[in-house]
Amino acid sequence: MAGVKETFEIELNPEQMAFIQSAREKYEIASQDKVVRIIMDYIQTNPGIHDTVFTETRCLRCE
Repeated sequence: MAGVKETFEIELNPEQMAFIQSAREKYEIASQDKVVRIIMDYIQTNPGIHDTVFTETRCLRCE
């Protein structure tokens, strides 16, 4: 467990939780927390994708 970590509570829907669990199982990642940290590290180290990630409107549950 590298580095100091802080606890942060977030709300996710069932599909998001299933995605995290699926990635954890597929890549044999130790925990769901680690999956989220990997995603965050990727976003932080790739500033070229920020506009795509944060400005593109998505609605996966809209009808």
